[in-house]
Amino acid sequence: MDKSENRKVSSEKFKDVSRFTRWVNQMDEKDKTLDPVKRKSKWAITIAILFLLFGLSFIWFPAVKLNSKSLEVPGQGTEIKPQKQSGNAGFEMPVDSFEQQLKIKINETSK
Repeated sequence: MDKSENRKVSSEKFKDVSRFTRWVNQMDEKDKTLDPVKRKSKWAITIAILFLLFGLSFIWFPAVKLNSKSLEVPGQGTEIKPQKQSGNAGFEMPVDSFEQQLKIKINETSK
């Protein structure tokens, strides 16, 4: 396929899209026309600058230090009586009725 045909198809593809998408497409076309060495060096410099800004962000915006008092838990003074636990532990997944009946029968025979 000829390059002129390829450009014609790509320009027809982006007629009904946003202005931003057309702008990005035009920038991509300009980037592809650059010399490969210049293109690689441009992206290497761009990535290096972004990495540098990322590293400097930890210096410019240090971690927040929390100076709050300890939080009081509501109802801390009242004592809660523990509920009687059933045979199931709290972390077990619900089971079907047959397995539940089997566990009850096993627990009755082991007592």
